[in-house]
Amino acid sequence: MNELEYERTIEQLGNLREQLRQLEDVDYMTATYKGYSSSGLTLEEITDQITEINESINIVETRLEEDTEQYK
Repeated sequence: MNELEYERTIEQLGNLREQLRQLEDVDYMTATYKGYSSSGLTLEEITDQITEINESINIVETRLEEDTEQYK
């Protein structure tokens, strides 16, 4: 992975973490009380998205970790 790809991957990881934070801190809480989030998602849809984003975060972190191992 070159430097530009590395920076884009770091940015992607940051975006995924922000999406996860939004879902957990805002949407999940709103859906718990109202039955749906501000964007209209149900609690089940939010938990599905949280799971998907966590999986994506793990993939990106593994990619970054493997890249770091490559250059040791």
